[in-house]
Amino acid sequence: MSRLPRITGHLRTAMVALPLLVFAVVGLLAPLLAPADPTANDLAASLLPPSTEHLLGTDQLGRDQLSRILHGARISLTVTAAVLAISVTVGVVVGTIAGYLGGRVDRIVARIVDMAVSLPGMLVALAVVGVRGAGTENLVIAMSLWAWSPYARIARARVAGLRDSPHLDALRLLGAGPARILGRHLLPPALGPCLVYASTDVGAIVLGVATLSFLGLGIPPPHAEWGQMLVEGRPHLGSAWWLAYPPGIAITAIVLASNLLGERLAAGDERPSILRWVLPTRPRIPRPPSADASPAPGGPSVSTEAPASGGASGPGDVAGPDGAAAPGGPSVPGGVAPGGERDDALLSVRDLVVSYPSGGGRRRVVAGVDYEVARGEILAIVGESGSGKTTSALAPFGLLDPSATVSGSATLRIGPDVHDLVGLAPSARRRLHGRRVGVVFQDSLATLNPLRTIGAHVDEAVRNAGRGGGRAATRRVTEDLLRLAGLTDPATVARRHPHQLSGGMRQRAQIAVALAGRPALLVADEPTSALDVTVQSHLLDLLARLREDLDMSMIIVSHDLAVVTRLADRVAVVYAGRIVESGPLDAVTGDPAHPYTRGLLDAVPRAGAAPGTRFRTMPGRSGAGPDDAPGCAFAPRCPIAVPACAHETPVPVTVDPRTGHRSACLRAPGRAELPAAAGERDGG
Repeated sequence: MSRLPRITGHLRTAMVALPLLVFAVVGLLAPLLAPADPTANDLAASLLPPSTEHLLGTDQLGRDQLSRILHGARISLTVTAAVLAISVTVGVVVGTIAGYLGGRVDRIVARIVDMAVSLPGMLVALAVVGVRGAGTENLVIAMSLWAWSPYARIARARVAGLRDSPHLDALRLLGAGPARILGRHLLPPALGPCLVYASTDVGAIVLGVATLSFLGLGIPPPHAEWGQMLVEGRPHLGSAWWLAYPPGIAITAIVLASNLLGERLAAGDERPSILRWVLPTRPRIPRPPSADASPAPGGPSVSTEAPASGGASGPGDVAGPDGAAAPGGPSVPGGVAPGGERDDALLSVRDLVVSYPSGGGRRRVVAGVDYEVARGEILAIVGESGSGKTTSALAPFGLLDPSATVSGSATLRIGPDVHDLVGLAPSARRRLHGRRVGVVFQDSLATLNPLRTIGAHVDEAVRNAGRGGGRAATRRVTEDLLRLAGLTDPATVARRHPHQLSGGMRQRAQIAVALAGRPALLVADEPTSALDVTVQSHLLDLLARLREDLDMSMIIVSHDLAVVTRLADRVAVVYAGRIVESGPLDAVTGDPAHPYTRGLLDAVPRAGAAPGTRFRTMPGRSGAGPDDAPGCAFAPRCPIAVPACAHETPVPVTVDPRTGHRSACLRAPGRAELPAAAGERDGG
């Protein structure tokens, strides 16, 4: 016995949506499909039963019932479309803006939406129609007043969840303004669930129009409307069934179909984007042969990574920070100018303090942080998780949570221009972000918008930087940037979505986005985190090559000393929100002047260690903040601590004036001798 053909999900959805499609088509084509004028009276043909001349009979005034049903669909479709257009537009825009701005605006809008949702919608409509009178315009206004609030609530919840996402931080850093972020990146994802809800709302609006007309407050006679037809057919239920049953069945079918369709869309059986129904899914392009990354879950992986040690792209692909071709090597770090500031510093941060609200007050997470980055130099900021290293690197550029308070100074010098980054106006900050400063975030999958292709990400960065021109020219620059980032088939990669790439490829795509504005400074937050050793090596080679080819300064944030020793020129070691040691790489790693730095170095596995050798670790738990304990935050874990460490907070002192090597330890070389610690290890 042959089995019945399986009904696919698309076919089920089409069957559920069929009454709605018929409703829309009939409403649009009613003047062409109707066999007679729905308002023409013929008392001689009153209450005729269905026949070949009148397929659904006539009413008490001799009007053709089929024509009235068709024109009733047209009126219901018009009112429904108008109410949905107003409600969805107002609700999505209000909810998106409130969710994006947050704070007081969000709280006020949330209270208004809560009040609107709590009011019985039909009572609101009755009150408005009772005051303004019946009519199509008043009916649309009355129903829109209560129909907009659910859309605002849905959009607000959706955008509030995206407000602090890394990919929005990346867009702000690229110089995208609030209008572009709202219009291009927040409205589309907010609109998706609202369209799902709108499919359910169709039935509710049709039922509401019919109810108001049934009560004499909707569409006035002689216009044909399904609710009005129910009123007129009620006295004749026993003798002329064709008056009330057809409009009643039409209303029931529309309401039931809209609810079933909304349930299917909300359950995820179908994607709630109209464009995905209209445009078929693109066929997957076969993956070219390659020996690199394995497929990422959820999609095919296009393995086009090239070894990062390969040559740069062709001439003119990416210029140096000044817009011209970059020289072939990094600049040599300069000396220390009088007053402690280096005379070749591109970025100079002084007394950086970051605090967050906590228990009615504010809690500092970073305090007294000083560092510089010279032109063409790589500074590594190192520390354990939660030490404040990422906060110290991102705070000068305004990339922290809006509740953070940042004080101190951060000066960016590019040619004759000097910018004080702390307290910089948003418009001025956007002119720097994406043009003078680029950022590569830790979690590339969260940073890249999952709904957009890699090419769209880089295209937008190119346009924000004022490069490219037309669409074709912009895409050429995009492919040049992807190629420069080590992706050998940029045209294919540009068509992929983030989930279809491996972790290393996504990081390279982030680097391409960051390079779009020819930045003078690149900030990379844990760029090799969660990557395998081979991909890490390629990525480090790429960063080193970019520094040499583009004469670009970098800040590398990492907890991995292997990354630091391979890439950095200078190192700043962070513990509990303070820099405890800083200086040239060779000085800090070769002759550490702080016990925490020595502990980090001792914990690195040695290549020649005998099998079974235990790793050296530091006892205790890492410090949480600069104000959580008096004195030195590292004292409870320090093997050379003295009693003074428990109550005296050490300040950085210069260990070697020639190199600028500094240490914040009471027992650092150059300080006055303190009593030896009890149980201090020899040579500690």
